[in-house]
Amino acid sequence: MNDVLEDWILFSKGERDFEKSHFLGLLKNQLDEEQLHSVFAGIPSGERLRQRTKSVLDASGLGNNLYFQPKSDGDRLLMVSAAKTWLEELSRFCVERRNAKLHGIVAGSRVVVQDRKSFQMPTSSDTPAGWMLSFVGDEVDYALGDVDTVIDGLMEALYGIAADYYLCWYVMMPMIPLSLNFDPYFSLWSQGARPVLTEDALVLLVESDGGAVDQHGYPVDAATHLKPEP
Repeated sequence: MNDVLEDWILFSKGERDFEKSHFLGLLKNQLDEEQLHSVFAGIPSGERLRQRTKSVLDASGLGNNLYFQPKSDGDRLLMVSAAKTWLEELSRFCVERRNAKLHGIVAGSRVVVQDRKSFQMPTSSDTPAGWMLSFVGDEVDYALGDVDTVIDGLMEALYGIAADYYLCWYVMMPMIPLSLNFDPYFSLWSQGARPVLTEDALVLLVESDGGAVDQHGYPVDAATHLKPEP
């Protein structure tokens, strides 16, 4: 048993105290089935959380990276379809929560596939991506309410898989009484995309953008799914 897992078991039983950041790398230790079960032992909805965590781990790999990366450089058609579903879910949720500003952004967003290397990541959180993350994070926190230190530590470990709060919330969905469905986000991420919301688009960052194509190899407009006219 690795040291962090041993610390986690003691922590989850209330036998030792740690800062939650101590468990950032807990799920990056190539845990086997028995060890993964031990992480969620005694946690409410633990088996469902374990299954969702395993889905994330099975769809990704660590390699020489600091955080897990999706294994699939996915089918562009499926990727764009998943992105549209995620935008629709965000739009619906923004309407439900009466956030007109973010609803206006996601409702008018097109989908763009772009090579990660050619995209300049924003350095400020004062962007549509940052606004959405803050909005959803506040809603999740409010829905969860006060949680104990073990759940705080678990969420830190889930974030540590891929440095992605949306994936953390995807796993935690069985415990979050919120109408926002994070399943489309996981579907999108597992196709190999890192989505970034901008003022007018959901940009899907991929390892190499060979251009979106349909099942017949025709170029596809990522925003519309239509084959260009000859």
